[in-house]
Amino acid sequence: MDARKTASGRQLNRNVYICLVWLFALVTLNSGMGSAIWANEVKMGDTATIVTPGTEARLCPRPGCGPGQHIARIPEGTVFTIQGTEIFAIGTFKVKWFEVVYDNQRGWISIYDTDKAK
Repeated sequence: MDARKTASGRQLNRNVYICLVWLFALVTLNSGMGSAIWANEVKMGDTATIVTPGTEARLCPRPGCGPGQHIARIPEGTVFTIQGTEIFAIGTFKVKWFEVVYDNQRGWISIYDTDKAK
C-alpha cells in the first residue's frame, strides 16, 4: 500500500511539474509577442520618448546590438521622430526597434527604452 501511495505521489508531482512548465512557456511566449504585436501600431513619423532612467538607453548601429556595441547613450526624456522600424528576433522572442537620429547620428533604439512598450 505504501508503494502505491509513493507512486501516485510521484505521478502527482510529475503532473504539477508539467503544468508549471507549460504555464511558464505560455507566459514567456505571450510576453515576448505582446509588445511586438502592440508595436505594429507604431509607424514612421510617430514620436517616441526615452523612459529608461538616467543614460542607460543605447543608440545602436543596428537592431539588437550587444553590450559595448552602442554608438551613444541617450538620456531619459529625449524625444525622437521614428525614421523606420524593424523586428529583431531571438528565437521566438521578438523586439521592435526604432530607427532614429540622435546628436546627428543615425541609429536604432529598442522599444523597451521608450514609452511605446506598454
